[in-house]
Amino acid sequence: MRPVESMTGLTGNPIHTLHSLSADSSVGSGVKRVLTASSAGLCYWDFGRSEERPYLIPESENQGVCISLAYGPSSDDIVASFRPKIEISGDLAISQPTLSASDSLAGEGVRGSHVVYKRLGGGYKRLGASCANVSGIRLPKSAIVDGVSRNPLFVSGDEVTSELVLQDLPSLTVVQHLQPQKYPIRDVKYARILNSGLLSCLTEDSLQLFSTKLV
Repeated sequence: MRPVESMTGLTGNPIHTLHSLSADSSVGSGVKRVLTASSAGLCYWDFGRSEERPYLIPESENQGVCISLAYGPSSDDIVASFRPKIEISGDLAISQPTLSASDSLAGEGVRGSHVVYKRLGGGYKRLGASCANVSGIRLPKSAIVDGVSRNPLFVSGDEVTSELVLQDLPSLTVVQHLQPQKYPIRDVKYARILNSGLLSCLTEDSLQLFSTKLV
């Protein structure tokens, strides 16, 4: 009938990704924490505290335009993807370069970055970054895979090679390339099922699954 809680954001930029975070003893019992991403950067929100307001994760507002956010609940790793801002005049900037839909569908990308953050205490700390071929117009999805190797893996699409790229965390070292049957990728999800891990890759009209044995 009505919202349980409502909170005003730091900016008017629409939220494009939202994750519910695992329990955090540092913020007290009964407090629920949510992580969001918009083009302005990353915010975490505490619901159930006397002082309720979103907090901007340090160094996420000056990386460029945030276009994707992946969260690993078992490791508390997050990886945000950014594309560069396009300066037009004075202090004005636009978050989208002038690309047509057909350009994006053809696999055209821009040089952006993936940035790794780790939850430490009540906040997040930037651990590292790597260059990446990201979409110049779309808001792609990415995922974090746990239990397949010694460290968690970050999975994202490469807009130039039309591949899924798996990178070790927190180093972001590339460990594998997967070739989807179709591109561009709309969404990526990972799930553990019995003794296997399933990575799903959703395109415009198909769903492709990649399977692996868990370690």
